Amino acid sequence: MKVIKGFRCLGPTHKMFFVSEFISTIFVVYLSFDYVPEIVYSIMVSTGTLVLGYIFLTKFACYPQRWKIGEIVLLVFAFITVFHLPAHFMATSRITIKKELKDNSLLKADKFLLGWLVEDGQLSLYLDKNNFIGPHTILGRFINNSLQIFYFFYYLIPYISMHFMNLANCGKEIIFRFQHKGQMSPSHRRRWNDTLFLFGTYLLTCFLIFFTNTLVPASSPRKYIKDKFIHPLELTGLANYLNKKCKDDTSANSFPSGHVGEVLTIGLAYLGMEKYEIGYIIIVCTILIALATIFLRYHYFCDILMAVILAYLGYIINYYFGYKKYLDALKKEKEKRTLEISAQSEGIENKNHISLAEEVANQV
Repeated sequence: MKVIKGFRCLGPTHKMFFVSEFISTIFVVYLSFDYVPEIVYSIMVSTGTLVLGYIFLTKFACYPQRWKIGEIVLLVFAFITVFHLPAHFMATSRITIKKELKDNSLLKADKFLLGWLVEDGQLSLYLDKNNFIGPHTILGRFINNSLQIFYFFYYLIPYISMHFMNLANCGKEIIFRFQHKGQMSPSHRRRWNDTLFLFGTYLLTCFLIFFTNTLVPASSPRKYIKDKFIHPLELTGLANYLNKKCKDDTSANSFPSGHVGEVLTIGLAYLGMEKYEIGYIIIVCTILIALATIFLRYHYFCDILMAVILAYLGYIINYYFGYKKYLDALKKEKEKRTLEISAQSEGIENKNHISLAEEVANQV
């Protein structure tokens, strides 16, 4: 009964966050049917995060005044929440490489989508033969080296953007409580909902991408059709170093593109929170990463298209079933307060008019 009562105390954003975390936990159980060592670690962290996070958040939601160190706990909790996702990726990489690759089907899909535009529907093959921006041209080498650096941002943008927001929200709340003797700030609930909406959206999108990876294992154009490329990619300096670090020849997680989908869903979440400057910057980074996957032969076009679809799906589910309900409730609450304030103001004005009338009558 306490568990049910605690869950009822949570708002819609909190509930959707736990739904996303629960699905993520079930996913690693699904992966356990194809055993790899990373799954043991992932199951332990996922389950522990789910249980401890539920206990903490339900208590904080029901009894906020008792949890004056809540923001510090959230810092640790949020870090652990996304810490298990790399294990999801490693596990799916080890599992998909053992399955029958579906690259041929993806090639057919690209030909269906882009066959009218480029030969065989392969943009990477078209770029390979292009005498203006091909990898054998000066401009092409410059573009490839630049895009390789942007491609690496995939490993940074989701974690930095999420933890930057979490640190900022928690830091502001801690400072406010310190200055006001433990009282919560008026915007503390908005900060909590923003943080959990962002994390929930990312968790759900990661699940959708990883799960699809296991259903449609594929290597990538740079491996599956490598014999069709005429010119090698010429990377130098930092770009060459990052290429060696990013390259994983033991994975078959091409479809869909996690690089595009996971970064895009972060940008969409920021736009949903009306943090437009950060949101648009991340969207631009997503476009550059998508271009990098084509120029550097990491992904098929249909990989990117499916990544966009899944990113929107993960965002829409968390937004409309969670965060938007919270925003609607917040809007109604503000409208109610505005009406109450206007009613009080009218009452004061009426009292002043009555007092003035009595004063005039007394003088007469």
